[in-house]
Amino acid sequence: MSKLGQLQDVDLKLLRYFCTIVEEGSFTAAQSTLNLSQSSLSEYLKALEIRFGVVLCQRGPKGFKLYEEGKEIYLAAREMFASIEAFKNQVSNVNDGAVGQLSIALQDGIIDNPVSRIPDALESFARQYPGIRIKLETMLGFQMIGRVADGLIPIGIGLKTNRFPQLSFDYLFDEVGEMYCGRAHQLFHSKDGDLTEEHLKQHRYCSRGHLESIHPDWVDDQPSSGDVGWGGEAQLALILSGRNLGYLSENTAAPYIERGLLRRIESESGRRINRVAAVSGPGTSKFKLARKFIDTLVEAHRGISPASIGRDE
Repeated sequence: MSKLGQLQDVDLKLLRYFCTIVEEGSFTAAQSTLNLSQSSLSEYLKALEIRFGVVLCQRGPKGFKLYEEGKEIYLAAREMFASIEAFKNQVSNVNDGAVGQLSIALQDGIIDNPVSRIPDALESFARQYPGIRIKLETMLGFQMIGRVADGLIPIGIGLKTNRFPQLSFDYLFDEVGEMYCGRAHQLFHSKDGDLTEEHLKQHRYCSRGHLESIHPDWVDDQPSSGDVGWGGEAQLALILSGRNLGYLSENTAAPYIERGLLRRIESESGRRINRVAAVSGPGTSKFKLARKFIDTLVEAHRGISPASIGRDE
């Protein structure tokens, strides 16, 4: 570690590359995210290891594995980048956000909801603050929640969860879900009256895998009975394959219903309602620009009637 000396701009760039490799879980995935060749990424990582004087991870034919020293440096880097973000947010308050950048994480599948007015909020905010650069990134729900909770991104937009008490959620609109099966599933041609809860329990159930609270009660007793779709499109693919039953939002399922590829399951489980919210962490309240964007989001969705049927999570 004594080789590091002072942190320089190039060190920050290398550390960001390293964090991306860790978060993506492989060099190949990180290549796509960073738009770098594998040889360039390997050289950057090697340069970082020389700077620190330790080997950070295993790579090569045996795959990627983070060593203990690598874990420590990754966690320290995450904490440092969160502090940098907090500093940038505080500095932007000096001129009341007239210039600068606002990072926003958007959970996959949320923008497709027909009641979403997120683009309207972005347009309204841009008119108020033309000097602000907006950095909008789509990611999986657990990634969005994690980055906001860690302070790496000030605002997220996605499904509400009660598992992170340190986070705040400003309600925007509802996501309405129904249970579906694909055309290759055994239940596709069954009569609605035959589909009791006991009958459904005999079949695999596919969940989003993370932070999901809209599944039927009987799944709580069988958490690993079916496949897991990490993200909305992955879950849709598993249900379309005929392997699983699962909940999809009405707007996601609609075109596949029309094409005869999905069938809605009429059962006691019924509809499920999940709240979509603007997600913020403890430090966001000090970041005026972020708070103003959340207010703009809330205002844009004012007047949308909550879904009145189903269970509110």
